[in-house]
Amino acid sequence: MRAIWTLRFKPVTLHAMTSFTDKFTNIGAPRKIWTVAAINGQRAHLARIHDKILSGFQPGDRLVYTGNYLCAAQGADPRGVINDLLAFRRNLLARSGLLADDLIYLRGVQEELWTKLAQIQMAQNPRQIITWMQENHPEMDSLLQAYGSSLDGAGRVAREGILSLTRWSGALKAKLREHAGAEKFFTVLRRAAFTEQPAGYDNDNILFVHAGINPGKSLIEQNDQFWWAHKNFSNMTAAYSPFRTVIRGSDPQNAGVKLGDITVSLDGGCGRGGDLVCAQLSPTGDVLDVFAA
Repeated sequence: MRAIWTLRFKPVTLHAMTSFTDKFTNIGAPRKIWTVAAINGQRAHLARIHDKILSGFQPGDRLVYTGNYLCAAQGADPRGVINDLLAFRRNLLARSGLLADDLIYLRGVQEELWTKLAQIQMAQNPRQIITWMQENHPEMDSLLQAYGSSLDGAGRVAREGILSLTRWSGALKAKLREHAGAEKFFTVLRRAAFTEQPAGYDNDNILFVHAGINPGKSLIEQNDQFWWAHKNFSNMTAAYSPFRTVIRGSDPQNAGVKLGDITVSLDGGCGRGGDLVCAQLSPTGDVLDVFAA
């Protein structure tokens, strides 16, 4: 496994190293970076993208997925998406010269909300969080139904107290464990990924996020901005130091694919009637190719 975790251009103290590497992935200076936009639970689109990647992926490349695997969009198959991701991973790693950390999985907003629900008993205001999800992310209800629950059910349990919520979240995690590989899949999800060029090329590094970023905060200060600061991303007028370009896979405003110098947005509307987009990038962020399925 590669051990390039120092992030030379943003030093990290030794005591914070484990926490940092649990949240972010340093992909070094790859030959080429294949970046898949938010999948939004669309297994058929993902399968076609995988076919194209499989025909061109080579040792030295990296593959970055930008999240929303569990999405409950219309026609979504979250279980099928995870199955396809795991099967493709096995197929790719069977090739000579490829390593497990050549594949990077970012956490999408759907996975972030699922994680909050799986730990809801630890929240200070669980009923408030559930109500907020009902108002702002009602699609989570159909996702929960796929695992034998609902937001209404969570709200009722929340009124019963912490013990009932603990049993409810435990049952939810048990359902996830029934899906082979799904629980472990959640352990490899990262908040963001970045390149690290050799010394002297620091200004050519690029950052991969799910939906947004707050340009006024450092990488380690972003917290939940990767999922909610999509408007900040759209309004960026200067590069987010120390990165040349920031690439995202999800645009809640559904403005389409946009290829700029300091930002690249790859959301082609997959799950909303559009296509799943994949881009090939140079290690310094130049867009080499874009294809959709």
